[in-house]
Amino acid sequence: MEFGFLSVIPSILAIVLALVTKNVFLALFASLLVGNFMLSGCSLIGMLEGTKNMIVGVFSSSSSTSIIIILLTLGGMFYLIEKADGLKGFTALMIKKRSVVKSRVGAELFTWLIGVLVFIDGTLSVMITGSISRPLTKAFGISPEKTAWIVHSTATPMSILIPIAAYGPYIASFIEAQGIDNPTAQMVQGIGFNFYCILAVIGVAAVILLKKDFGPMKAAEEAYMASATGNVSADADEVDGDPAKAKFLLVPMILMIVVTIAYIFYSGGGSLMGGDAETGLIFGIMAGSIYTIVAMTLAKMGSLMDNIGIFIQGCGNMMDIVTVMVFAYALSDLLGALGTAGYLSAALVKFISPAVFTAVAFLFTCLISFSTGSSAGTIAIMMPILLPMALTLNVHIPMIVGAIAGGAVFGDHTSPISDTTIMSCSSTDCDVVSHVKTQLPYSLCFAGAALVLYLILGFVL
Repeated sequence: MEFGFLSVIPSILAIVLALVTKNVFLALFASLLVGNFMLSGCSLIGMLEGTKNMIVGVFSSSSSTSIIIILLTLGGMFYLIEKADGLKGFTALMIKKRSVVKSRVGAELFTWLIGVLVFIDGTLSVMITGSISRPLTKAFGISPEKTAWIVHSTATPMSILIPIAAYGPYIASFIEAQGIDNPTAQMVQGIGFNFYCILAVIGVAAVILLKKDFGPMKAAEEAYMASATGNVSADADEVDGDPAKAKFLLVPMILMIVVTIAYIFYSGGGSLMGGDAETGLIFGIMAGSIYTIVAMTLAKMGSLMDNIGIFIQGCGNMMDIVTVMVFAYALSDLLGALGTAGYLSAALVKFISPAVFTAVAFLFTCLISFSTGSSAGTIAIMMPILLPMALTLNVHIPMIVGAIAGGAVFGDHTSPISDTTIMSCSSTDCDVVSHVKTQLPYSLCFAGAALVLYLILGFVL
């Protein structure tokens, strides 16, 4: 059964309810019920059964289950680090005399730099970047909204701009499937046309250096600075924490990164491109957690069983965010069953002018990624549709590849049901709805500038 415009209703409902009620759990659950009511032919029993089946079905996916395990175990590891005073120790180490970071701008740039350097995978990048930067930005009175924006708008774009990262071979495979020569070269050339991601990374650095926050972000920063938790001591020597305890943060994080990358190389046969980043991250988190449990026990910070209990309690603290993630994955499956993306992408057929094709393709890709909250899923949908059309219209292939990739990331940045949105918030202790509201104006600016560039180049190339 084809639902046409009705297929868009659940995604619109999820986004509107999330923004209005500020309750993502309620928004996702209501959308699942409405969507399954449609799929079941307006049957109440069918609606309930369908909703249950989609939620249970999330765990049939290896990737979805791995992400859930990552969230739970990362919560456990960071609760251990917190209990060991690793967060306070790291903050004291970075802020006190001869430290690397001495100002708010320095803390923000440090976060940006981590996001640029950790580019292996979108979800992996935001979790690592957010986890490392959170105690530092909090110490300098930087709001969770600002931290989440810096993390999200650097880590995710970089994972698609670096050709050896996970997205590189993924995109090249779709190009090759269309019979286009030199798919890897086309993918690499397309990076230069991924204007949204390029502008996002550069734009974050520019806003930090110019100190020009605007819109809801400016209000969030002012409110946080005015609050008791946002104030920072002017005297760095008064910062609470023992720098020696920074090892309880640094060693687990280094272990996590090294083990993760080592496993990705191993599983990929010596290459980052084909490796299993999710399994690598699980192994890395467990390595960091085991070290922290043993180190705390040897330092007489509780018995071995007590510290294991702290880890388990930390895993439990992540149940709220895990529940939201499960509902988000179920909604993605629902939208696939309703044919939402297919309906939206079919509208592109009406716009066949080669000059404006790339700009229109970028807009529709943004719309689909915003509605579904999945960059990888959007790329999988749009590449097979748009590349053959681009070949027929003789449109520059690298440019359309860059437009699709950038439009897909736009949804990652602006949709409250995106997995990287949820994970960026969980790693920076930021509310999902607040993050979306404060990041949206920046993302729209970057997308608007990218759209203008595609329109101009559409008449040139």
